[in-house]
Amino acid sequence: MAFILKTASALGFLFAMCSTTLAQVDPGSGGRRLAAGVLKVVPSALNARDTFSLPTPMPELETKAYDPKLISSKETLHGLAQRVVFFRDVWEYEFSFTGLRQAKIALGGTSPQNVWYMVYRVRNLGKSFSFEDVKKNPEFDHLTKDLRKDKSTAEQNFLPRLTLEGWVVNDLTRQYSKSVYSDEINPALAMEIQQREDPRVPLFDAVQLSTASIQPVADGTNSGVWGVAIWTGVNPKIDFVSVFVEGFTNAYRIERNGDDIRLKRKNIQLNFWRAGDSIDEAEDEIDFGIPLVDDPQQQVLIARRYDLPGPVLSVLEDDPNSNRNLLRAELDAMFNLKDFTSPLIPIMDKGRLPEKIAKSLKEAGINVDAGTAVEALIEGRKWTFQIDGKSFIIDLNYRFWEPKDDGIRFIKSLDSFWIYR
Repeated sequence: MAFILKTASALGFLFAMCSTTLAQVDPGSGGRRLAAGVLKVVPSALNARDTFSLPTPMPELETKAYDPKLISSKETLHGLAQRVVFFRDVWEYEFSFTGLRQAKIALGGTSPQNVWYMVYRVRNLGKSFSFEDVKKNPEFDHLTKDLRKDKSTAEQNFLPRLTLEGWVVNDLTRQYSKSVYSDEINPALAMEIQQREDPRVPLFDAVQLSTASIQPVADGTNSGVWGVAIWTGVNPKIDFVSVFVEGFTNAYRIERNGDDIRLKRKNIQLNFWRAGDSIDEAEDEIDFGIPLVDDPQQQVLIARRYDLPGPVLSVLEDDPNSNRNLLRAELDAMFNLKDFTSPLIPIMDKGRLPEKIAKSLKEAGINVDAGTAVEALIEGRKWTFQIDGKSFIIDLNYRFWEPKDDGIRFIKSLDSFWIYR
């Protein structure tokens, strides 16, 4: 498998040129100025969608359905409990980092051990969303209307968690298995890394950052608090590596699968690649991004290693009163990366509503049956259907990749992005 020399971070540069700072950075505390491009800033992804959940049954509330005489069944306790929307104020801190590195470090006369680490900066730019004024709106205009309120925020309950995940190949079976490593709290190693990076700039671990004063600063300043994530005992054969950064926002999504309800927290996914071997590990260069190869099928296999998010289906209600489409449901389009097919698309192209979409809409309080007649507006991409005199649109949205010939085509930067997990 012949790798192209550049990773997919180059693709991100062509898309946006916004994930890397373009000027020298003063780290503060009298530290060395960082050359242009050393500090990589992950673009903000705070949006109105993070402030609410789509209508869903109230968790762990058992109610009995009945038909009242004087009011609609939707206004009973059971009816109201079937379409609950959770609102929340959302904040976000800025995350930037200098790279993923390795070093041989000896502590207290012990033999040197190979340590993986990441130095990063935290800034509170006062980014938050509040939707107090739309909680009373039964039509949920906030699903499309931009009612954002940027405001300076006080310090938040901040606890960063950085998890390193990668794949290790078995030399005998040639099968890959995933390895997961949590950020370690090790003050002695943190001090050694600080001496290597810049002795004048304090590096805090996750626990210290959770109690540090992170005051709001202006976007144009370089002020911030610096931290370090440390991983030891990492398998030297690991490659196709991702670092998941949690805690820089309180945003989350509610995922429901029958009676199983999960909170998926908003994370930053940082992707890296290295040639996995145990020879001079600390000398190996770790590339930021996803490797690009000439073979389409090999590229697909690589994309699967990074669990790239697939397409989603959005169900929108046409609201003639507000002249806009209101989001009612969104779900995974269930694309298979082996053959780039979804079991849902052919059903809709043939004129029927899939059971999975009908179930998702019922959970949102919209009574629709599987098999409801569907009309293709754009075959394979957009459909429409009517229920109870209301018109709905189903839209297929490709987020990071789309099928092309016998492979996939990347449509967004793959070095870093926000996901829910």
